[in-house]
Amino acid sequence: MKSSRWEGVQPYVLFCALVASIGTFNSGVNTSSMNIPASFVRTCESDPDALLPLCIPMSDWEWYVPSIRVEEVCFGWTLIRKGGRRGAATGMYPVGGLLGALIAGPFAKRLGRRDSMIYLNLAFVIGAALISTATTSTQFAIGRIFTGIGSGFMTVVVAMYISEIAPAAHRGALVGILQLMTTAGILFIELVGLGLRSSVGWRVSAVITVAPSAIQSALLPLCARSPRWLLSHDRVDEARTQLVRLRKGDIESEFADMSVSLELGTAKELPAGTDGDSRSEVDSTLAQTSTLTAKKEQPAGDCVQENKTVQQQQKQLSLVQVLRIPVLATLLFKMLIFHAGSQLSGINAIMYYSTSIFEQTFGGASAAYVTIGTAAINVAATVVGLILVDKLGRKVLVIVSCGIMCCASAIMTVGLRLDVGVLQVVCILVFVTGFGVGLGIVPFLYTPECFPTCAVDPACSVALVVNWLFNFVIGFIFPTLMNVCGDYVFLIFGSVAFLLTVFVAFALIETKRKSIDEIGRELGWYGLNTNMALPHIS
Repeated sequence: MKSSRWEGVQPYVLFCALVASIGTFNSGVNTSSMNIPASFVRTCESDPDALLPLCIPMSDWEWYVPSIRVEEVCFGWTLIRKGGRRGAATGMYPVGGLLGALIAGPFAKRLGRRDSMIYLNLAFVIGAALISTATTSTQFAIGRIFTGIGSGFMTVVVAMYISEIAPAAHRGALVGILQLMTTAGILFIELVGLGLRSSVGWRVSAVITVAPSAIQSALLPLCARSPRWLLSHDRVDEARTQLVRLRKGDIESEFADMSVSLELGTAKELPAGTDGDSRSEVDSTLAQTSTLTAKKEQPAGDCVQENKTVQQQQKQLSLVQVLRIPVLATLLFKMLIFHAGSQLSGINAIMYYSTSIFEQTFGGASAAYVTIGTAAINVAATVVGLILVDKLGRKVLVIVSCGIMCCASAIMTVGLRLDVGVLQVVCILVFVTGFGVGLGIVPFLYTPECFPTCAVDPACSVALVVNWLFNFVIGFIFPTLMNVCGDYVFLIFGSVAFLLTVFVAFALIETKRKSIDEIGRELGWYGLNTNMALPHIS
């Protein structure tokens, strides 16, 4: 029987990945739930007989801050710019996302990846209840915080869960499903929003998030728990059982590799002066020995008891502890740059500016349909990315993605300078396509597959905190950048995309079709002795 590493994807794995990704579908739903019916949230005629107010009067500061300014902009050009930024009520969503990402690591470590998703679906339900029954802007804003918490949590834990249950050869495409579902959620709610443009419809739009939450909570108990998480919590029998459910073929080699990665993490310190080659030989010998031991025909209890002794010594690291281990701290710093760069490349700025461009080019009535078309292109680009991520590899896909975005930003500048609306629209579509193909997928996939089980919870959590933080920052500073740099603002984003290309090319490794333990050997953390690295851990 062939090794489970190369036997293809078990349909059950795809089922588990799709069910988990309902969480990111819900994130997409909440990202755009107020986009199309937005004008009806603030503006309506009073109806004294209505059970709830038909709208919530909000000041510009609470909903949206417009500005019309005349500025001396870059390169000496004087332009009139009209812009705006998210107000307090609408801006609470990314704040909630940041909080959700922050708590994701501790929850996923304590409750497990699967079960924590069940509990955190409650955040979507609470948020929907608050928004749909809102009578004040404060209640509306608090509701957006709760939906943001659920969204931020799901972006962390779904990637973590799928990366730990997926076979190495197909991990890229399977983890990428989470981004596909995010874009599908955005497209879905915008299509539904066309029929909800009314003073009652926006409340209905807010409630829709409850449906995917209920469906996911009902289906998650049917999904497997992460074998790696179970091993790290001394539940060896369960880990083996779950891996059998998730794999075709013989699991012994893969299961032994998972166990050895934990065993090496608490192995005795090698003698002083041991060089890299000798260490590799020790790692190889231990791995071979563990594999042979796992294959011996002996009572399961003996093998499990021996493994339990090892697992009991394995330490789950906090963020502070990760930062105290140089190899993990360096890796985490690279991940933070990667996630920050994915937001600073300007995708949210492009999406923000696209609405006004579409209105100027196609008129207000048609702009909503063009926006939906953009969301559909994003979904299609993500599908292409899923097909290519395990063929071309993560690095190649990101480099191509950044290259497309860089070129689109440069041409966008020309379109703005010459005031060619059609060219601007084309550049937006090309930019969104470039982002969806690579940069929209890979950061979420790359982070969980690059860290050992003992460090993946805090690493993924802080990486997504940075992602949400810069999402929030870009939404607020973009109007200021427009006022300062005018038509040349997209050169900033093109420059970021170029720098990110260089960073990915020279600072990151390729992880295509490699197991997490193989990646660990290449990055230098495989066999890391956490007891020796952190002697004060009790």
